[in-house]
Amino acid sequence: MGAGNIRYDLRLVNNGAGACVLRGFPGVSLLAGDGALIGEPATREGERLPAVTLPPGGTADVTLHTLNKGIKGSSCWAAPSLLKIYPPGSKDAMTLRTSTPVVCGDTFTVTAVRSG
Repeated sequence: MGAGNIRYDLRLVNNGAGACVLRGFPGVSLLAGDGALIGEPATREGERLPAVTLPPGGTADVTLHTLNKGIKGSSCWAAPSLLKIYPPGSKDAMTLRTSTPVVCGDTFTVTAVRSG
């Protein structure tokens, strides 16, 4: 929360027929168009929060964090084509087409799941 920090909110939606419970941190990686990993997966930021129960159609949020270019070093990773997300406790990933975030200063973190 300060100058030079960039935060992206990411919303997870339960598209299933039954309720699901999420607790902890998702796995998040940036991928090139060919599926190659860009940089390192996001590291955890903050504390683990209480479990969130999502009814069908319910939502939960996480926040991705990086820095503006030049805040910490001068390099940035390549822009992604895909964002790969593993919900907490899941071995099945979801992918989202996107060109953000562009990670700078080798800072790429994700918060724990919270109610949406």
